[in-house]
Amino acid sequence: MFYTFLAITLVFIGTIFLKVKFKKSFCSVCAAIGLTWLFLLLLYKDDRFDDVVLLALLIGQSVTGVLYFAYRHLPKILRVFILPSLLSLTAIGYWLITSQVQLSVFILLAVLWLTAWVIFIYRNDPGKKTVSKILSNCCEDF
Repeated sequence: MFYTFLAITLVFIGTIFLKVKFKKSFCSVCAAIGLTWLFLLLLYKDDRFDDVVLLALLIGQSVTGVLYFAYRHLPKILRVFILPSLLSLTAIGYWLITSQVQLSVFILLAVLWLTAWVIFIYRNDPGKKTVSKILSNCCEDF
């Protein structure tokens, strides 16, 4: 774990310098975490890294970061897709580590996406407007 944290720290510092040098805008923490877990995933698949818990935690941090980014930058009405997005990204992270696809999870995700699309399509319908508004504000009141 020490070497992983050290790598994250060094990549973070490196990306800070790259941002300044090339005048680019991106999250250095996100880049450091993402690049580190991508490297560790390659090592894991090659049987040269075995801390699957740490790998899963880092992937989970990226999933959370993507969701926070989307939450801040997408129009509020698209937030009805937040739960299916979160669970889909989590399932992708799980698949990256295990190479397993669970049919029941895939079906649940399909139902969630379909439900979110129906709510989105009918968001201005008087009967569905309340549901759409509640889902769009799911993370506002904490």
